[in-house]
Amino acid sequence: MDPIALRDTLLDYTVRTLWALVVVAIALVLARAVRRVTMRRLTKHRAQGNATILLGNVAQLAVIALGILVVLAIYTQGAFGWILTSFSVVGIVIGLSLQDILRNFFAGVWVLVERPFRIGDTIDVSGYTGLVEEITFRTTLLRTDDGRQVIVPNGDFMTKPVVNLTRFPLRRGVVHLTLDAATDLATDDVKAAVASVSVIARDPAPAVELLQVANGKARYRITFWAPDREAAIAAAVAAVRARFPAGEVRAA
Repeated sequence: MDPIALRDTLLDYTVRTLWALVVVAIALVLARAVRRVTMRRLTKHRAQGNATILLGNVAQLAVIALGILVVLAIYTQGAFGWILTSFSVVGIVIGLSLQDILRNFFAGVWVLVERPFRIGDTIDVSGYTGLVEEITFRTTLLRTDDGRQVIVPNGDFMTKPVVNLTRFPLRRGVVHLTLDAATDLATDDVKAAVASVSVIARDPAPAVELLQVANGKARYRITFWAPDREAAIAAAVAAVRARFPAGEVRAA
């Protein structure tokens, strides 16, 4: 072998190795910084702990992967384009074959970061209503009132409406009262009857509205707020019926 060619080759690879070491050092430092900043931002936005750690690690690995590509480019030079094309083709094939899994995964990350609902909330999605028991990166587990477990793909939360039934502490209840139109009704009496129910909130206060007078009948709508809507409606119906025994009282 030509000594001059060997010397030039060794010198060339020595220079490449030095540049590769510099790139590796920069990539490692930058990867740790990116991980730290990512986790700090997510913690500031009160993201779920598992999502914070996962996305911090993903950001770190992304920087390291970029550093590896730069090192490959330093050593392979002319062949790097072919290598990058090969990786791209493999990535596209994997992405197409796992698109549903990846969609659910990224949707799960979104749920854990944005937290549109939390464990313990009752939600309605895809026609199912239940208590959120567990949120993973691919699915969310619900427990329905009749004891069934519903496994909802996280991708549904990106494409379908989700109703969080427990995000706000109070829910509105409505009761209808029908009386003879000649009856002298004092709305304060109705409000007092409803307000006497312990499970009904005092603020906002109950409200009474005249809806219709027809065929000798006056129909009123009684609105109130309570933490437990169903229990409050049942108690309100009983209280109003006791106060106005001649009237017709029913839940809306």
